[in-house]
Amino acid sequence: MILSLLIALNIFGQGSTPPKSDPKAAPPEAVRKLNRRERKDRIAKLSEKHRQFLQDVDPIILPAEIDGFLVLETDPQRDVFIDDFWRRRDQAMGLSNRAFRDLYYERIEDAKENFENLMSDRARMYLLNGQPMGVLKTSCDKLLQPMEIWTYEHVEGFGSRVPFLFYLPRNGREYKLWNPMAGQTSLAELLSSEQTGVVGADTDALANVFRASEWGGGMVSRIEIECKDGREILRAIYAMQSNKTTLLRVFEPPPINEEDISKVVRSVVIANPNAPKLTADVAFAYPGKDGSRTETQFTVLVPRSQLALKDVGGVQLYSLDVIGEVLRNDQMWEKYRYRFDYPSDIKDEKVPIIFNRLLRPQDYQSRIKVVDVNSGAEVVFENTIDVPDVHVAPTQSQAVATATVEQIRQNMGVSSLKIAPMSEDALAGLQKIETLVTGDDIKAVEFWLDGKKIAVRKSPPFTLDLDFGIVPQMRRIRAVGLDASGNPLTGDDIVVNTGTDPFRVRITSPRVAPNLKGRTRVTIEARVPDGKQLENVELFWNETKVATMYDPPFVQTVDIPATNGGVGYLRAVATLKDDPTPPVEDVVMINSPAYMAELNVHLVELPTTVLVSGKPVNHLLEESAFKVLDEGQPVKLSKFEHVKNLPLSIGLTVDTSGSMQPKMEVAQKTGATFLQQVMRKGDKAFLVAFDSQPQIIQKWSSNVSDMHAGLAKLRAEDYTSLYDAVVYSLYNFLGVKGQKALVLLTDGQDTSSKFTFDQALEYARRAAVPIYAIGIGLKSTEIDVRSKLNRFAAETGGNAYFIETAGGLTKIYADIENELRSQYVLGFYPPEEVKPGGKWREVTVQVSEGKAKTIRGYYP
Repeated sequence: MILSLLIALNIFGQGSTPPKSDPKAAPPEAVRKLNRRERKDRIAKLSEKHRQFLQDVDPIILPAEIDGFLVLETDPQRDVFIDDFWRRRDQAMGLSNRAFRDLYYERIEDAKENFENLMSDRARMYLLNGQPMGVLKTSCDKLLQPMEIWTYEHVEGFGSRVPFLFYLPRNGREYKLWNPMAGQTSLAELLSSEQTGVVGADTDALANVFRASEWGGGMVSRIEIECKDGREILRAIYAMQSNKTTLLRVFEPPPINEEDISKVVRSVVIANPNAPKLTADVAFAYPGKDGSRTETQFTVLVPRSQLALKDVGGVQLYSLDVIGEVLRNDQMWEKYRYRFDYPSDIKDEKVPIIFNRLLRPQDYQSRIKVVDVNSGAEVVFENTIDVPDVHVAPTQSQAVATATVEQIRQNMGVSSLKIAPMSEDALAGLQKIETLVTGDDIKAVEFWLDGKKIAVRKSPPFTLDLDFGIVPQMRRIRAVGLDASGNPLTGDDIVVNTGTDPFRVRITSPRVAPNLKGRTRVTIEARVPDGKQLENVELFWNETKVATMYDPPFVQTVDIPATNGGVGYLRAVATLKDDPTPPVEDVVMINSPAYMAELNVHLVELPTTVLVSGKPVNHLLEESAFKVLDEGQPVKLSKFEHVKNLPLSIGLTVDTSGSMQPKMEVAQKTGATFLQQVMRKGDKAFLVAFDSQPQIIQKWSSNVSDMHAGLAKLRAEDYTSLYDAVVYSLYNFLGVKGQKALVLLTDGQDTSSKFTFDQALEYARRAAVPIYAIGIGLKSTEIDVRSKLNRFAAETGGNAYFIETAGGLTKIYADIENELRSQYVLGFYPPEEVKPGGKWREVTVQVSEGKAKTIRGYYP
């Protein structure tokens, strides 16, 4: 049945049998189109559930999606595809949680009740576009066939308030959408049986309705006079004729990014029958536990002699892709992808591919495909795995996997030290540092702060009270466990006051590793902003990439060489999917002295605006047009970027004290307009409100609608904590790269802050984020408030504006947007003699024309 439906809708293409696939390419069925015979055969093999799915979604599914669905090999894969099918529709409609699926099936039930069948024109129109805003049913039996005129508020590709005319054909049972492309013959189809004898005489007159000067006479005049709603009928006929070319696409499914379809297909295990075969072994081990889940380690050994080398610029690598599925009771439990790269000088006769998944103790079906990227050769494993609770002795029989796990355990040692997690909020003042120590070998703990050893605790509990200072600053804390002779064994380090940027990656183990060699287990955590997806996490040993991981848990075994003491570093790099946000990374030194001095590699970034005749310009595209002076001495630029290519990070901080009540509505609306206009793909923003204390209303988000929702929540009450709001807002920028700006809106003097103006100003200097301060309704006599807002702006390279009423915000926001899109980011490294923690250093930017505006200086 579904085959005939697809043919009827012309969804099947006329494709021919494709040429024989290149085995070096991706699996051919993941990308190629199926011909009619292939589609028919594959549909016939589907379960009733999945044939019904195709029939249900017939009006809205794309041909490429049909092909993608039919190339899948198993029902669990098809279930994954269906979930992603609805996710794509949700995304296109701005919905979530498969809300469109629920809406669509409600439409199906309505269509079954109200229309002859789901393949009728009215049913398909309803399934595609939902309930029209109006339906006009005509009654003019002497002249016209029964008609319905459906009017929609808006239909993509057709415009707004567009009518669609359905008519009941003579001797027909179901309404059809009128097709004006058939010319005058199609006009005759609208006439009633009584008029068939005069069609020849009056068809020309009816056709003339499409000329503005021919509204009178003949059939047109009779329709207008004799038919109830005659003028609406004629308008509908005219509109349909005007849209006749577009109407050819009226039943086309809404467009979807076809690349997403290919990604879904490539994310599951599909064998390529044309690919050369690898011979490999797979083994499973269970080295640990995370909560109620057992850590399941997969080890695949591939003979090196079967792999092909890739040469890129003289660097030769073996490259292997892993695609896997874990099924439970014939349902997709999880799927994953990894990419591994190995140097050409690897000595193992069998190349080890080791990765970890966290699974609850029970039985699973495992499907794994390993592909040699350079030759296209592949192997597919299908195994049943019995994941035990680690309290029960594991039953794996593979000696290689057991030996690998045992070596990892030996490398980890019996002693461990972790710093107890600390709050992610801004931390200042006295803070307690606690450690979690296991094993009898640790006799003392050294504590380091920002690269300097500050204390040793020689007896439990190994804790220390640290003063973080008056305002929150980024601090690096390291704890090193020592044996009885004072030698370092293990340790941990954390960084606090890192801001609230939601995109982070961290190597969680090892952190402090003074004595590692051989196979070492590396674990990584990645935090991704709401609404974003992680593309991958790459792991490097020194500059050699050892793994690309696409799905958590991010666990990889790295072979730390014993030569040269094994000194080196691990580096994890996380990248977002389809997002211009720069990748983030984390680095851990391995086998380096605990007291190794930290180098000053702090890049000073200067967000710079060039003003000519008081207006920002952006035509200076050469680095040579700029000169930077650090304490009066020229420095070499290490970074020069024009802002048009950089993601923009905006903080909007709004005074919600009681005095803002009469201005709040305008402030909300103009703020929403500003964000709507200034934010582009890759940008993000947050919203802070402050009265007696600041509070985050909307955390970092790239979704403008989130910010609008936050603005809608604002209410005016209580006192004004302006300086606290400045510190609290700037804290959110810690760790954020690229172009930044804080827009601060207030109408009064600070009355309740814990921080002083001088403390807030110092923090603003350290943050180096341009502040655009807007004073609204400030009297000319309020010199102190105006002066302090000017200081915030001048010290950070922003601007200060003063307006009488909220109505002036529109122009100010337009000026800020113009400046933010006309900036340069200059960067330099301080001279070698400048040490971290030094005094404030003054910076000046000179430019070949006009005047440069930037931050006044920096703290190293």
